[in-house]
Amino acid sequence: MFFRKAAIRPIPRYAVVDRRVVDEVERMLEGESVSLQNKLDRLFAQLGQKQPAIYSFVSDELGEIPNELAQSLGYFLVAAVHLIFSEAFPNRLEEVDESALALALATLSADEELRALDPLEKLDSDDLIAMNQPAVVEFVQHHVREAYDQADEDAPPIEQLDRVYRAILVQIIALSHAVLSPSGVSGPPSESLH
Repeated sequence: MFFRKAAIRPIPRYAVVDRRVVDEVERMLEGESVSLQNKLDRLFAQLGQKQPAIYSFVSDELGEIPNELAQSLGYFLVAAVHLIFSEAFPNRLEEVDESALALALATLSADEELRALDPLEKLDSDDLIAMNQPAVVEFVQHHVREAYDQADEDAPPIEQLDRVYRAILVQIIALSHAVLSPSGVSGPPSESLH
């Protein structure tokens, strides 16, 4: 597919998460609220050990969100996305360092700016990410919509949900580019790109 312009780097084919993995993680995260909370606590702790830069970034982002529902949604999605990538690439997921995380954030910001300045641009940045990681972004969007639809008068302000969503998109970009090729090469060869 041809894009007129994009700041977000294409994700190598070998780093695209299979929908079956997302479905399996969804099943793993089902359960009673106490059991789910324990699973999420363990996953968040694992994220801190295996991906400290991402852990620090999302902790800061979620910590600034005052609405409990939005914060809980973010906590769930961060843990779930970490589990999805860990399950999909158990031996090929590298640690995302501060510079790789900064690059993911900068490319998302630059892409958003490019698209905002072009009145003819029909795609948003998350559409581009969804084309590269369809199963993961669909999972995230489903849970964001579901949380918003189920909320009552305490519904989180849309800006807070947007902040959660954006933090998760940065996580997805960073983790997607932290996947080693099956031969163990870091960084995509040109033929591996979409």
